[in-house]
Amino acid sequence: MFNSTLTGNARVWFDKLPKESIDSYEDLRAAFRENYRQQTKHIKDPVEIHHIKQRDGESMEDFMERYKEEVLDVEGAPECMKISGFMHGITHPELIKRLYEKIPRSMDEMYRVTTSFLQGEVAAFSHGRKKAPTPWKQPEGGNKPSFKKGFKNKHRSDRKPDRFSLLTKTPKEIFALEKGKFKAPPPMVTPVEKRNPNKYCEFYADTGAVEKVDR
Repeated sequence: MFNSTLTGNARVWFDKLPKESIDSYEDLRAAFRENYRQQTKHIKDPVEIHHIKQRDGESMEDFMERYKEEVLDVEGAPECMKISGFMHGITHPELIKRLYEKIPRSMDEMYRVTTSFLQGEVAAFSHGRKKAPTPWKQPEGGNKPSFKKGFKNKHRSDRKPDRFSLLTKTPKEIFALEKGKFKAPPPMVTPVEKRNPNKYCEFYADTGAVEKVDR
């Protein structure tokens, strides 16, 4: 039952005892006396509490553990001064706000509030990471998916196909039907033996080329 009576600095000391280091009450009493005999050699003025500050790059958890150890060296400081020193030593704005909203009545309460706050931050961060959307990753080879192409293909497939009438009339018949819109080409006056065999006139259905076509 001895450990259930410990509070404040004594409780901090007890919680830091190595596991399985105490086999009997005599061991516990000896360790307790040894600890406080050492403390009497390093007594600090209570004002030194306000000089314990969180260092640059020091995590909130590390500072809390260091603060617990350093206040053990201070004798005669009331509980309220130790609480005030901790609140002035931290640099976390949200935690400072939380502690000032309801100032703890004891060191144990302050440590519990701080630990609960830090655990809540970790849980909120982990929850936020789970909900965050997976960032898009470009496929290997640098080829980006063709979203536009896929959209166009789908859009075209929904449209009705265009319908055209098959062309069954000859150019000569077309010219005959469209009198006034098109002029017939002039006659082929080049002698047959001088005509270019690589050219073909669909209107006259013969090889060669007409002299001139008016448009």
